[in-house]
Amino acid sequence: MSKSSGVLAGLLIPAILLAGAIPQPAVAKEKKADKGPVRVQKILVNNDRVRVSESVFKPGEVNPMAKRGYRVTRVLKGNTTILRTHADGRTEKIEWKEGGVYISPADNASSKNVGKSAAVIYTVVLKPE
Repeated sequence: MSKSSGVLAGLLIPAILLAGAIPQPAVAKEKKADKGPVRVQKILVNNDRVRVSESVFKPGEVNPMAKRGYRVTRVLKGNTTILRTHADGRTEKIEWKEGGVYISPADNASSKNVGKSAAVIYTVVLKPE
């Protein structure tokens, strides 16, 4: 074995072992909850304190599993049903009404529009200090 092959093998073997140590079931559970096209957000403000976005959340679209800060969402247009799936597998349905304001605690969850209509939403996410 050449010297460069030995160095490469010395780097790859620990990397492969480390990758095997990452817990896979939690990742598989998160991917299972995220079925459907991903909702596209238009970022209006993104600084060290807040992230403000506006988007159209169409039926079947998903906001993927991710850690999110405390947030306030206002439904500007439309009525729909949102299915929230938390990292522990727990689910909840939320009825969004046009003009409604919804507060969500910091969490690790995904959202899917399981309703029959789209909703235009405006969201403010507070970032940790």
